[in-house]
Amino acid sequence: MNYYYFSITGLINAIAAITLGLFVYYHNKKSEVNQRYALFNLAVFVWSVGYIFWPLNQGNKEACLYWFRVLHIGAIFIPVCFLHFVTAFLKLNKKKILNFGYLIALFFTAFSFSPLFIKDMRPVSIFKYWGTAGMLYYLFLITFVGYAVYACVLLYSSFRKAEGILRSQISYILIGMIIGYVGCSSNYLLFFKLSFPPYLNVVGFIYVAMFAYAIVAYKLLDIEVIIKKTLVFAGLLASVFAMLLLPTLVIQEYIFRGTGTGGKVIGLTISGIIIMLALRRIENFLINVTDKFLFQKKYNYKELLKTFTSEVLTVLDLNRLVRLTVSKLSDIMKLQSCGILLLDEDKGKYDLVASQGIAERNIALGKENTLITFLSRAKTYLSIKPHEKELHMPQQIIEDMNRLKFELAIPLMTLQGDMVGVLTLGKKKSDENYTQDDMDILVPLARTLAIAINNAEMFDELGKTQAEAAQKEKMAVIGTLSAGINHEICNPLGIARGQCEAFLLNIKDGLYKDKSQGELLEKAQNIMGKVIHETDRATAITKRLSSFAKPSKGIISANINVKDEIDEVLALVGYELKLDKVDIVKDIEESLPLLTGDKKQIQEVFFNLIRNAAQAINERGKITIKARQADDKIFIDIEDTGHGIPENKLEQIFNPFYTTKDPGKGTGLGLFIVRQVVERNHGKISVKSKVGEGTTFTLEFPLEVKSKA
Repeated sequence: MNYYYFSITGLINAIAAITLGLFVYYHNKKSEVNQRYALFNLAVFVWSVGYIFWPLNQGNKEACLYWFRVLHIGAIFIPVCFLHFVTAFLKLNKKKILNFGYLIALFFTAFSFSPLFIKDMRPVSIFKYWGTAGMLYYLFLITFVGYAVYACVLLYSSFRKAEGILRSQISYILIGMIIGYVGCSSNYLLFFKLSFPPYLNVVGFIYVAMFAYAIVAYKLLDIEVIIKKTLVFAGLLASVFAMLLLPTLVIQEYIFRGTGTGGKVIGLTISGIIIMLALRRIENFLINVTDKFLFQKKYNYKELLKTFTSEVLTVLDLNRLVRLTVSKLSDIMKLQSCGILLLDEDKGKYDLVASQGIAERNIALGKENTLITFLSRAKTYLSIKPHEKELHMPQQIIEDMNRLKFELAIPLMTLQGDMVGVLTLGKKKSDENYTQDDMDILVPLARTLAIAINNAEMFDELGKTQAEAAQKEKMAVIGTLSAGINHEICNPLGIARGQCEAFLLNIKDGLYKDKSQGELLEKAQNIMGKVIHETDRATAITKRLSSFAKPSKGIISANINVKDEIDEVLALVGYELKLDKVDIVKDIEESLPLLTGDKKQIQEVFFNLIRNAAQAINERGKITIKARQADDKIFIDIEDTGHGIPENKLEQIFNPFYTTKDPGKGTGLGLFIVRQVVERNHGKISVKSKVGEGTTFTLEFPLEVKSKA
């Protein structure tokens, strides 16, 4: 019989006990709770070490008896050490019971190597050597069970009275104790001739891990990592052991029976291959299971606050702000559902604008809604436990609670006392109720979130104001362009009219009297072709002007061709540039990738910069437009040979209402809006200038725009 399984479980328990015991002890050496936990773990460690070596010495009766007695020294001290830990944790004074327990433990330890405790070793069940109980052993079992039950009673009694974090901590200790004692009780069944070997010893590491977790729950992040690594390590160790042992035994027993060393080598080789192929998948599986079933009950307050201050509350885009809030709250607090309702002043309703875990999407609550009325008037949260909702809650609130799947609703109040929205939080995945500790974090967070929402709404309004100002600026420019474009339109129309008039006059004057009907038809077709061509030219110009005059609709496109958009702009301002004797030089890479952004806004940026460049040239000059790719970005330079900008004024040109133009010739909003539009399209704008030589504006756009949550 192979006894490695029992040795491996002893090794796992020993590593868990000594690692967590030392970790908790050194975290706070002066804490009585930490000291008693470390002492308890020392007892578990001694018991586990005995379990490592006792199975390995099944072929040696004397060595087997020695290690069997060693493991019982640890078992003797486990119940009283555990009770001492419980009383320290619960701050209970049980000195007499503890002193008696330690005296009894010392008494049993004194006789642990005596036949009065363990008489001898005998074959039982799958073991060649298992201890035979002496007279004192049964007395030891009585005290073991007695102290375990007493500790359980103390824990349960305190659990019923406790609230908040303490209640959660006690629950971990109680569950851990039940798991540990039930699992390890399989050790004693063989003493009573019940043929069930101690297969459940492996749960011992869960036993000590849950106690450590209870001590520092909600107070120390590292303990979660330590426990998780211990669990994953133990699971990996057990898995590797199984993968190593089972294929080797099967191959030796059924395939290469009698081959001796050759069969073992082949078996070990196949086992090694299986381990290499499966180890990573087993590790990932264990990590996921550990996260899901052991650590979903806890969330860290520091992580929640840090995330909101650094990632959420600084967001100025309203849609992203509410989506990010819902996502982060759900993930960090491990909620089954979460939602945000925001006030729509025009509709007079609170609309569900972001949610997770809520099936119904189009939820809107009017200002007269019972829930909304209560929250806006009380200006405090509403907490509803599932078993309470049918008792005294208005039917309207019960319906809203079921639709929004919430147990906690917090009003989002501004500094002025207005309720801009409602934050709803659903049931925790741990089935725990919301505590006062939760409220102490969530209520201030909701106040801050309300301010962030208010800021985002004002920023959105500012964006609309900027867009309106940009449109007004653009319409003023179009008025100026119309004079030049009028010539561009009248020219082709004049040509078309002239062709038609000449044809009709020639017919009237008899110049075509010698022509046949076929020749006249051919002549008319040629003239009509020219007319169509010229009217198409005029139509294209008017379409460009009409399209440019329309405001942007905020449509994002992933196929913006820089060359095409620059050509489109030059078609509008080209005549004006010719009149001003400004030459255009284009240096655009043929293989330039496409941009992602608002096509109309990008076009408006080019228009503003090219027209500004033209206005900076007093006499004859040149505008050079370059576009190139460098790494994962596209750079566009618009360079003029104008009068330049003094260095002390360069920093001011992007400020609102600042202009270098003559009074009445500019609003000063052009470059300010250009920068806003560029940044809204994930780009950057910079400028270099030298007086008397010219100015260069450089646009920088990323090739791939990262989406924001």
